[in-house]
Amino acid sequence: MAFYGHIDDMTSHHSEIIEDFENAYENEKCCDVIIKAGEDPDIKELRANSFVLRVRCSYFERAFSNDWEEKDDDGNYIFKKPNIAPEVFQIILRQDF
Repeated sequence: MAFYGHIDDMTSHHSEIIEDFENAYENEKCCDVIIKAGEDPDIKELRANSFVLRVRCSYFERAFSNDWEEKDDDGNYIFKKPNIAPEVFQIILRQDF
């Protein structure tokens, strides 16, 4: 019985971690990345957390490591992705979080 209790504890802990990531995704205060997705007139700014993007996606890990993208005056990374529709990039971000 103790084994199953341990599994329940792990499942509960994993659920809490997932909920924390979802809350971070929704909270712009945790974000230091601005992604400008789409082309005029359909450009949308999406916010994300660079730490989460680095650990969840090798593309972003390379981008942040190699200073591929610019930073604004507040220290936010700025990614301009006109070739990706905002809706598609929203799905990509949601998957990483």
